[in-house]
Amino acid sequence: MKPDFAPWLQFESRLAAWMQSFATSALRFRAGRQAIPGFPSDGFRADALLTNSQVLLALEVEVKQTHPDTNVGKYWLLSEHHEYKKIVLFHVYTPAYSSYGWRKTLGEFYARRMSAELPFEYVLLDKKSSPDTETAFAEVCAVLELRIRQEFSHELAPGTVQQIAAGDARNARA
Repeated sequence: MKPDFAPWLQFESRLAAWMQSFATSALRFRAGRQAIPGFPSDGFRADALLTNSQVLLALEVEVKQTHPDTNVGKYWLLSEHHEYKKIVLFHVYTPAYSSYGWRKTLGEFYARRMSAELPFEYVLLDKKSSPDTETAFAEVCAVLELRIRQEFSHELAPGTVQQIAAGDARNARA
């Protein structure tokens, strides 16, 4: 039986919109059809990212894609185009992800090698057993919020994180 992709694609879009709420004049957001800063305009994209030009915090969500290893390896190639002081990749696997296990293993292998060579940190968030998108959304946002606060505390507007969390809670009830 094929998984229902629709709720998980919406989950991915919702995470990107949530991350965009952190953007300021000093903290750029990119998603979807926008290239990762450092690649040419026709280069690789992320599902969502925040950067202050020194640190890049990226989000890759596996829903339909069958090659998640590319979502890791492209950040290795990025190091040849732009030298970030740190890259943090949050890699989320959803219940809709259905490629064979070796693809995930290869992505983890790339991440280990990249961490040895680059200022790169890989955060695997395996939500394949998540009962629903709401639970997964809350769990992923909690982890992301802590890291966004840690990496970009100087770029965030005062009270931004609390306002975003409160606003998302209101939207979830609507």
